[in-house]
Amino acid sequence: MNAREATRAKVILKYHEKADSLLVSGLLAGGDELAGKAAVVDAPVGKGHVILFGIRPMWRWESQGSFAMALNAIANWNHLDF
Repeated sequence: MNAREATRAKVILKYHEKADSLLVSGLLAGGDELAGKAAVVDAPVGKGHVILFGIRPMWRWESQGSFAMALNAIANWNHLDF
């Protein structure tokens, strides 16, 4: 891996390509703007990493399936170089 690739942010998770497939329950405004875009990004900064969540992994009980992503980032903070 060259130096430029090592400093490039990596998309870990993307929203679904179809805007009408994003809504699970409730209301969704602006689904077309989210469709196909990055939802979780790993961005190297200096000697470390920043994990950017475009979702709410710890929001009430509604997103219990995404808790693991936040906990994994916290638990494995020292091993994010892949």
